[in-house]
Order: sequence, then structure tokens, then C-alpha cells
Amino acid sequence: MTEFGEYIPLFRIDHILYICILMISALWMYKEKKFIKKYEKGFTVILFIVSLIQQILLYGSYFILFEFDLGESLPLHISRINSILIMAFLLTKNRKLYAVICYFSLFAWLTFLYPSRVYGITHPIGISFIINHVITLLFPYYARAAYPVEIKKGDKVFAYKWFLLYLFIVSIINPFVDGNYFYFKYKPIFPEMANYIFIPLVLVFVYMLFNLGEIIFKKIAKE
Repeated sequence: MTEFGEYIPLFRIDHILYICILMISALWMYKEKKFIKKYEKGFTVILFIVSLIQQILLYGSYFILFEFDLGESLPLHISRINSILIMAFLLTKNRKLYAVICYFSLFAWLTFLYPSRVYGITHPIGISFIINHVITLLFPYYARAAYPVEIKKGDKVFAYKWFLLYLFIVSIINPFVDGNYFYFKYKPIFPEMANYIFIPLVLVFVYMLFNLGEIIFKKIAKE
């Protein structure tokens, strides 16, 4: 088990534990789709409260443990933005928000499978990480079971425009706060790569990722 304050190694006990928690949650959700649909209002309230608690845990931990260092503590990591979007969707049931959440959740899969600077389960930010990522990763499929929403033509382009805006904002803010938002500072792969190379590669990669996501979401919609 990773000690308090340490980052988890790839596929060591904490990472495997996170994966197991996700798999158990996904299996339960898959088996209980009718139950989720029947008690959708109750699940909406529970999910919103859990998401709110996760936000308090995350930012409270940064405030107490790290004196709210602006380079890490702002709600500018894309998984944190997705958490806020999910809470907004639970309140509004806006289909466009659902579309953005679906495509942005693809980043969470990358972070979850190849964790970078992620704390262990004994750390409050590690607990926040697993809560955030289980909700973010499974929410597109949960929402599909609970609400009459689906991915439509044009959603990929709409979400990509949101991503371009996000990337533009963090590219401006990162230098001012010495930030690592969207891994501009600590790149998981090729850490020495200059940002003028990193950003164009990201734009191409994300476009391809969203194309793959569109295929997956449409296939799920047919089930």
C-alpha cells in the first residue's frame, strides 16, 4: 500500500484497488439498469450529494494540506471540470451537457489506466480521485440508463470546441500559476517535450480520441 502523501505506481496495489472498485461499480450498474431507471430521482439526489462531498473533500484537502497552491488546486483539471458538469446536468438534465460529459470522460479513462501524480487510497485526495473517476467514467452509461439521453450527430464537434476553449484557457493560466493543468508541466509521456510540439499533438490525438468515442457511444446506444 502506498504511504500517505506518495504517488501510486502503475499497477501496484493502490492502482489495482482503484481498478477493482471501478469494475465492481460498473458490474453493479450493468446488472441493475432497471433498478436505476425505476429509482432515478433517488439516485439523482444521492449522486449529487456524493459529488458535492467529493468536491468539499478535494478542495478542503488542498486548502489544509497544500495551502491551496494555485498550480494544483484550481478546478482546471479536466476531471474536475467534468465533476462540475455532471452536477450541473443532474440539476438541469441538459442534453448538450451530457454530450460534453461523455467526450470529456474519455480523458478520465486515460488518467485512470495510466495514473500520473495520483495519490494512494490512504490520502484524502486519493479518495477524492477514486470517487471522481468512478462517477466520471460510469456516468455516460448511468445517464443512458436513467434518463432519455443519447449521443447525436454533431456532439463530437460541439465537445471538441469546448475542449479547444479549455486548452486555450489553461495554456494562458498555467504560466501565471506555475500550473500543471492538462499536464503542461509534468507530462506523463515524453516529459521533456516542448509545449509547442505537445499542443499540436494533443489537438490531433484528442480529435482521434473523440472519433473513437463517437463510435463507442453510438454502439452502446443500440443496446
